Amino acid sequence: MNLLFNLVAVQPIHSAKFHGGGSYGEVIFWALVKRGVQFSCAYDSKKYLDPTIVDACKTQNIPLFDISEKTPQQIIDENQIDTFYTPLYSLEKKWAIDVKDFVFTWHGVRALEMQYSWAGVGFAKKLGQKFEALVRYRESWKKYFYKPKYQVLARRMAESLTSGPEGRKVRAITVSEHSRASIKAFFPELMDLEIPVFYSPMTEYEPEGFLPPEVAAKKYFLLTSGARWEKNNLRAAKAFDELVGMYESQGKSFDYKMVITGATNARAYLRHLKHKDRFVLLGYVESKELEFLHKNAYAFVFPSLNEGFGYPPVQSMRYGVPVAASGTTSIPEVCGDAVLYFDPYSVSEIKNRLVQLLDARIYGDYAERAPKHYAQVHARQAEDLEKAVDFILGSASLLQ
Repeated sequence: MNLLFNLVAVQPIHSAKFHGGGSYGEVIFWALVKRGVQFSCAYDSKKYLDPTIVDACKTQNIPLFDISEKTPQQIIDENQIDTFYTPLYSLEKKWAIDVKDFVFTWHGVRALEMQYSWAGVGFAKKLGQKFEALVRYRESWKKYFYKPKYQVLARRMAESLTSGPEGRKVRAITVSEHSRASIKAFFPELMDLEIPVFYSPMTEYEPEGFLPPEVAAKKYFLLTSGARWEKNNLRAAKAFDELVGMYESQGKSFDYKMVITGATNARAYLRHLKHKDRFVLLGYVESKELEFLHKNAYAFVFPSLNEGFGYPPVQSMRYGVPVAASGTTSIPEVCGDAVLYFDPYSVSEIKNRLVQLLDARIYGDYAERAPKHYAQVHARQAEDLEKAVDFILGSASLLQ
């Protein structure tokens, strides 16, 4: 067995330097390294790659193949690769490769589930990103672009059901029951195909750093992934803005702020807000600094419109920080009864949950639930990580 790992999946995508699929892929990479597996990696030298991964490849003698020099298919053919694994499936034509055993993690079908919105254009900074935002998630784009490409993948997977032991295989795992059901709902030809669900693992960082000068510990609501409109942070920001106005109209003191990380396009937020001084818009922060922000937040708000799993609420629960989150896609499955849910399309309902979190009794209840639920999720993540690695490796052993 000669395994090629797709590191491109952990590199920046769209407007996001860091993303959930990338974090997932990094954990899988380190799990393979920890087991002493012999494998090689594909990466893109034109994009950021975590230096610790680069160093690991050097010290562990893991070959790195640059897709900016050769196509993935050329890399596979020239190096007798028989097994390819990618932690994030790509619809780009160059990744429609032919290999004996194609293994991937299918996080979900966001491209087909999402409703179209003009909001994406306002968040995009580059011209190419704006054009992409104009068409992505339109029904016509789903019908003629996304669905046919996924259909080819689904057909390859379905054919694996009848292939003999020497035939080409396409094997998939996913990260939540929601994602598995959604995949099968959109592609009924996969109804009889076993797609294992292994909870998405995540790296635990010890919090390091400091708060911005204008922010006090336990005096801010936290939002993350501010560059991506799908995370729906603008509605949550509007809800908080209204909350500030509500207190001011009653002559009451309200000394909380809202911190938004990854907000690389500040104008996308500020032009919609009245109380601009109550918002602290940060760019990308390193993992340990983000962990520090999670730990010291008063509460975490997760208004995402679509998640295959959803790391951030679990990160906050680790520290007993109460969470208010969207009651959609995989989020209720992962978060259980440990968070307050809202309709992510309703600014007024998000504001309602913020008001609830300001109630000492409700706040204390969810602060107590959070670490207990985190422990349950974390235990399953650890167990499922080992199962995922076993699945990727199949029955063959690559141990040194």
